[in-house]
Amino acid sequence: MQNKNIKTAAVITEYIKKTLKFNDSEVLQINIKYPEIKIIADNKTEKKINDFYSSAIQNFINYCEKILYKNAALEFSKRKKAGEEFRPFGAVVTFETTYNKHDFLCVCLDINIYAGKGRGNAVRKAHIWSCKGGELVRPEKFIKFTRPTKNKICEYIRETMINQIKNGEENYIKSDLRSVYKNLNMKNFELSETGYSFFFPQDTVAPFESGIVSFAVPEKILS
Repeated sequence: MQNKNIKTAAVITEYIKKTLKFNDSEVLQINIKYPEIKIIADNKTEKKINDFYSSAIQNFINYCEKILYKNAALEFSKRKKAGEEFRPFGAVVTFETTYNKHDFLCVCLDINIYAGKGRGNAVRKAHIWSCKGGELVRPEKFIKFTRPTKNKICEYIRETMINQIKNGEENYIKSDLRSVYKNLNMKNFELSETGYSFFFPQDTVAPFESGIVSFAVPEKILS
């Protein structure tokens, strides 16, 4: 009998790096790390997942080369004319595999873009895959998001925030239950080794500099 804890997918990191120039000056740096998935004895599922990420990364590169590059060139020309220093724009993609067993794979892509406005803007996309068929799995498969369930999640997250503030581990701009409830989006959901995790966008419950913050909620809390 197969041990269900054995990883059924191997995740390999692929890299893409590009530097775009305007008038012989660097104006845009692109650094991408994305996953390539290997699944034992299932080439169809493997291809389906890899095609998804290949398409997503190519769309992102197209955006960088056509739109972000144009904006970077305009900003470069503007600052050069004014005699001001120009900092190259940046586009960074990283990923993390937060779960990889029981025939499920959870991959989180973090996209961070610096576009000359003092600080970057980060966005996270979480994808839960079935390693049997290569289908994207909705969070509702794991949790029934009723009002009582959401209340339990928010209460646990708020208690975690309060404890972290007391221990000097984190500083939240909003740690009251109402703010947590308001900013919790059930789509911002990850599978993790300790249970389920929910993440909040920048500048919602934590300062902008803290980036995207995530809270692991043990499965037993929701049972």
